[in-house]
Formats: sequence, structure tokens, C-alpha cells
Amino acid sequence: MTTVQSHTRTAPDAVWTEVLPLWHAANGQVEEQSDVGFYMRQAAAAARPAVELGIGYGRVARWIRPEYGVDPSEGVLRRCVVNVRSTTPLVARAQDYELPTRAGFTYAPDHLMSLVGGEQQVVQLLANVHRNTRPRGIFAFDAPVPDWQRIRSRLDRTLPRGRVGEMLLSYRAELVSYDRAARQGSLRMHHLIERLDVTGKVCSRIHYPPVSVDYISPRRYRALLEHTGWRIVSYHGGFAGEPLTRDSRSQVWVVTR
Repeated sequence: MTTVQSHTRTAPDAVWTEVLPLWHAANGQVEEQSDVGFYMRQAAAAARPAVELGIGYGRVARWIRPEYGVDPSEGVLRRCVVNVRSTTPLVARAQDYELPTRAGFTYAPDHLMSLVGGEQQVVQLLANVHRNTRPRGIFAFDAPVPDWQRIRSRLDRTLPRGRVGEMLLSYRAELVSYDRAARQGSLRMHHLIERLDVTGKVCSRIHYPPVSVDYISPRRYRALLEHTGWRIVSYHGGFAGEPLTRDSRSQVWVVTR
């Protein structure tokens, strides 16, 4: 009988340096590229310099070539600068970064807004982007709109996310809070990577530190944007300009200073 080796990563950025690449690969090319055209159109219509928040490995930045890329993980940024050599990396949270000159266009793809740490941190992020944006500058971002019925049916179960080569990515969602009236809440996501042998059996497991995911409703986003001084240009339920409805699974915002 084969012994399965199991251990836990303790480095806080291990999720971003090890899990994130597999997550994107498991999503598939169609899903992963659906937002690129939207952000390219926004960048083409806006002034420079451009800034990507949560730039990661540069999946979107490779197309937009922003002058600055913000990410709190040094390990992630080291790989990013190889993929996007024209971008100046800034090791900072999106709530705290400072630019040498104010931006004409800032964008936050990949549902970054749900990963910064809840509503208070989102307010700090919106205010900080506002400070770092020139008058009439543009900020564009996307955020999830959760299907709470589906989420609740899948809580506390380890579910497969996808397989990439010999690596199998799974996750478990834990409910932290839920406001039914506001349709908002928070989850704690636990990720697991299993390595498979040539027969397809698991030979090792790596558990990762949990990641908090906070869902804010479109109505609340409108209030937070207005509170931090932004003027709303447009909002949609998808990257192709779909109407934002109760059944939308994404919210896409474009605002101006």
C-alpha cells in the first residue's frame, strides 16, 4: 500500500505563488480570456500611465502593458516582471500603494475586490485608488455576485477544481458570515493540491493557508463608490456589457475621478 505524504504550507503567499497558476490553468482559455478585451478597451480609451492592481503573473498585463503593477507578493512579482518587462513592479497592497505620478487608468481584474479583506479594506482601496488617480482618470474593476443557494449546497465539502498535468487542485469553502437581507457574506477558502502518480493515484498532498473571500452586493458597491468620491460611468453584469440583474454572477464597474 502506497503511503501518501501530506504537509501544510505555512508561507502566507504560497497560495498565490503555487495555487494561483494552477487555478488559472484549470479555468481554461475561454473563461480566462473573457475579461482581457474589456480591460483593453478601457485602457485604449483612457490616459496613461496605467496601473494594474493585484497584477499576479501578468495574465492581463501582458496585453495592456501597464506602467505599474501592484501586488503584495514579492514571489509573484519576480515572475511577473519576466512576463511583462515594461511594467514597474510595486510591492504593496492595493490599499497602500503610492505612485510617483497619478494614474490615468487603474484596473483590478480577477475579482481582486473580493480578496482584500472585507468592506473596510475595500473602502480603503477605493480611497487609495482615488488619491492615486488624476482628475477624469478611470478605474475599472470586476467583482463576483454569488449564487448563495449554490454556495450553501457546497459548503464544507472538498471539491475538485481541475487537473493540470499530474497536479489535481481541490478546494473547500467554509462560511464565515452571511447577511441574507443584503445578500452579502464571507467565505474562507481552503486549497489542496494533490500530486498523482502514473496510475492516477494520489502520492502527495499539500494543504495551503486559508484565503478569505468577501462578497459585496452591487447596491453596496454603488454606495461605497459614491462615498469615496467616484462618479459612476457604467456598470454591467458581464464583460460583454450584459445588464446587471439579480441573476448576474459578475459585476463590472467603470468609474471616474
